[in-house]
Amino acid sequence: MKISKTTGWAAAGLAAALIAAPLPASAEETTDAATGTLEVTRFDDRYADGLFDTTKTAPSGDVDRLNTSHAAQLIDVNGTRHYKSADEDGIYRFTDVPVGPARLHLGYPNNPPGEVLFDATGATSAADITRLATAEYFGPQGVLDIVIDEDGEQRLIGMSALRLVANVIFSDGTPAAGLATVELGSGDDWYPATEYDFRPGTYEAFQPSSYVRHLPGDLGVRVAAPAGYRIADVTAGDVNPFTVTERDGAYWFSSSEVLNYFWNPAFTVTLEPIPDTQKPQVTLVSPTAAGPFQALSVQVDATDDTGLKRIVANIYRNGKLVKSTQTAVTGTSGSHTATVTLPDGDYTVKYNAEDVTGKISETRTFAFSLDATAPKATVKNGKHFTVGEEGTYDLVSFKLSDAGKIDKVSINGTVKDLSNNAWSDVNFIKPGTFGAVAGENTMVVHDVAGNTQTVTFTLN
Repeated sequence: MKISKTTGWAAAGLAAALIAAPLPASAEETTDAATGTLEVTRFDDRYADGLFDTTKTAPSGDVDRLNTSHAAQLIDVNGTRHYKSADEDGIYRFTDVPVGPARLHLGYPNNPPGEVLFDATGATSAADITRLATAEYFGPQGVLDIVIDEDGEQRLIGMSALRLVANVIFSDGTPAAGLATVELGSGDDWYPATEYDFRPGTYEAFQPSSYVRHLPGDLGVRVAAPAGYRIADVTAGDVNPFTVTERDGAYWFSSSEVLNYFWNPAFTVTLEPIPDTQKPQVTLVSPTAAGPFQALSVQVDATDDTGLKRIVANIYRNGKLVKSTQTAVTGTSGSHTATVTLPDGDYTVKYNAEDVTGKISETRTFAFSLDATAPKATVKNGKHFTVGEEGTYDLVSFKLSDAGKIDKVSINGTVKDLSNNAWSDVNFIKPGTFGAVAGENTMVVHDVAGNTQTVTFTLN
């Protein structure tokens, strides 16, 4: 990457254009208000350890160096802007700054920011540095809030531009594309990584305007392996291999091993199948009774430690398959549901589950019956049971039948429970019995499967 640098906001010319002439002090102003100084040292962390130390050499042969290419800006407690270029010592020195809260602004060499700025003041390791926030102020700027006091303030600001990618592959070398969770970490932050469209299995974290740039220190990766797989190996490197350590469910290497501070090191994460010794476990949630039912509503739940592939529920009659149902499943648990309508009769559901490694659970069975036929109601003959004809009666009795068993009748809403037999009856209906009334009556016959037959009749 070619880096273009601007020296001091086009040096003094731009600075002069931006600094307004000081206003004359009014009579009410205090001319001897307390002031302090701020000295800012800015450096490129070319040996990427978060510290300014020119005695350490990066693998590229480079060493830390001062960065004086951009002017620094300070907004003091009164809102006054102060602009400084680095002096001959490479230090930005702000003098006669009113004491109180102030904000330091430092420009990025590349717009939008292609770097990260961090506060390394007093740091003894990368664990002590803090990322500077970014704000728009004459372009993207790193900002740092400070308090100026009469004793003077010093700040050490580092810059790095580390990127980080994760190449995730299966043990046979094929890319692990489409993973739901790959994260890249630096400092105390984790960033969701997105797969490259043009390179399946390669993931990097992005911010709205660019790649995420990482703080120097330990750089990490976290990968949620897909069902049936686990992490077999993690390596990292650029032109040289790095030392990778594992802790807290993540894998890390030190940024000081990276070729230089503007580089793009990479993890390689290898996934392997989890050895599978356990078959899936299945549970029949529905039906829990033998019926009869108007239609079968079947639900089978399953679990597996390595990951499910499918759940199956097949329907048999007299030992022959009459209906097959199944659901493809991902993850370690799942559910299969289906509603099946078949002719009346006795059936068996056989159900099981298959996991991602091809293991099939124990096949279990459950017997049930279907009845979609409405019950029958016929008028009983004989003056002992029925007096009248053609729907108008002084007294009426009904014979009831259903292959799946009669459950109950209701006459004008009054329910009479029956004994769940294939044959039943309701005898000697007249006004005042079983809810019957003089005039028109409605009787509904129910079988145990929920089918109904409606009969209307008139009583004198």
